[in-house]
Amino acid sequence: MNSRLVFCLIFLFVLFTGTAVAQFEGEISFEVTNPNQQSGQPVLMDMTFTENRIFVDSNVSMNVMAGLRAQGVLVRHDEQDFVVITNEDEGLQVAKSDLESLVNLINQMRGQQQNAAMEPFPWEERLVETGEEQRIHGYNTQQFIVKGETENEYVSVWLTNEINVDWGLLSDAWYAIGSKQLDREVPIEVVMNNQSFPLLVESFVNEQVVFKAESVSIDEDTFDRTKTTLSPALKLIGLTELMMNMFRQN
Repeated sequence: MNSRLVFCLIFLFVLFTGTAVAQFEGEISFEVTNPNQQSGQPVLMDMTFTENRIFVDSNVSMNVMAGLRAQGVLVRHDEQDFVVITNEDEGLQVAKSDLESLVNLINQMRGQQQNAAMEPFPWEERLVETGEEQRIHGYNTQQFIVKGETENEYVSVWLTNEINVDWGLLSDAWYAIGSKQLDREVPIEVVMNNQSFPLLVESFVNEQVVFKAESVSIDEDTFDRTKTTLSPALKLIGLTELMMNMFRQN
């Protein structure tokens, strides 16, 4: 997995959905490492879940497109939108109906065309349940292997069915944005569904780890619930205002 995929995961980790489930409430912190990154520094990511909201924060901002960097993403099921936090004073508010416009804007700013529709993932050929189990932070997990396109590549995913997350309205965003921007190295349904949650993901090439996303802590008691609320001082802008601001800067 390349560094672009690492950054996209931060943003797209929250862009999925399933049928309504009892939402896990707490904060799960991840450390993401990629030996191929020049800095060699891990990406730290916190995912905070409350009854109907999810906030994803990281120590690394993501360059969504020219002139727009994301410091965090707040998913608001109750408002049927998500807010991309661009700085301390401003956030981009994206409703479900705005997704197609957002895709077109991102492609235009990057000077690229969206990928053609992908072939269905060959589940029976490439997904293997190993039967291996381990406890991670007190949760029972099972290992799944996703075989790569070559024999020397595979991804190991440790899933727990003891953490259930309602990813909300954002599956449309994944299929509108993520599936068109990223190669399908790992089917997102493996790591993002409403019946299990990934606590450890490792990508191997020639038995060497080239990517690792590992949960380092899970807090269900003392986490900061206010992370899933917006400051009254935060100015929300829509896509139209964002495009006008970009036009004025050029």
